[in-house]
Amino acid sequence: MGAGFSQSRIDCWLRNGRLIKVVRGVYSYGRDVESREAVWRASLLAAGSGSILTGRSACEAWGLIQTRETVPIRVEVAVTCGRTRTLHGTSPALRRTRINIRKREFDQSDVRQKDGIELASPVLALIEFAAEASEREVRFAFLEACRLKLFNRRDVRDCYDRLEGRRGAGRLKPLLALWVPQLGRIRSVLEGTILLGLIERRLPLPEVNVKVGGYEVDFFWRKYGVVLGADGETYHSDLPQRGIDVAKQRDLERQGLDVMRVTSTQFDGNPEAVLDEVANKLASREADSGLVGK
Repeated sequence: MGAGFSQSRIDCWLRNGRLIKVVRGVYSYGRDVESREAVWRASLLAAGSGSILTGRSACEAWGLIQTRETVPIRVEVAVTCGRTRTLHGTSPALRRTRINIRKREFDQSDVRQKDGIELASPVLALIEFAAEASEREVRFAFLEACRLKLFNRRDVRDCYDRLEGRRGAGRLKPLLALWVPQLGRIRSVLEGTILLGLIERRLPLPEVNVKVGGYEVDFFWRKYGVVLGADGETYHSDLPQRGIDVAKQRDLERQGLDVMRVTSTQFDGNPEAVLDEVANKLASREADSGLVGK
């Protein structure tokens, strides 16, 4: 109406379906919402000026967690003023969507913009997400933040300090305590999970995703001449890629390197057995090369 449209025109558009009410106070013109981004924009409009995506929704927007839903069934929004409330989608596409608007303390330094959408910084998104997610989900999101280079040493300190006394601290703080710069070089959550296991066991840390003998390898212990390949099921399960992996391993072994491989299924099934194998291999190579006592 402020733009010059009359109430009768708006009512007419509502009756003939040109305007579709997607949530209280927010309408879509011409068609219903069709994407997560559209739902997020509608949610922020409904929550009002100064609102941002937070928690699970912000993590989704940053790419820290994955979902198969085209239209989210839950949207997490934070506001610094106003009241906590829940809104429900009203259009056919949003009939199962719930928008949780929560009053939170944050300042402008916590706000980022991605694809034109206001959302919490990765640090604040992880803190809010940790309060309601499982330990496995939090670890995945943390490692994805590292993989995407959204989390550095300064962010670790900031996150640790801000977690004091907050829900979810017990799930996120142990991960922060294990952070090392090598996490910024991982290419997959599997690599990150293995690296966290090595850190927890206080094993020597490898170089991550480096060139060795003409090939890029996932982990390389240069002092010991040991290579470890982390084979994700999606990429390494097809027959051609398996053939490439075998040829690569044989060539590296001909160059005098000891090559180990582990799949995500193997590591998830028995991580301690894999880490024991790595520890034994490093100890064996150290003894064979006469490094003991040097």
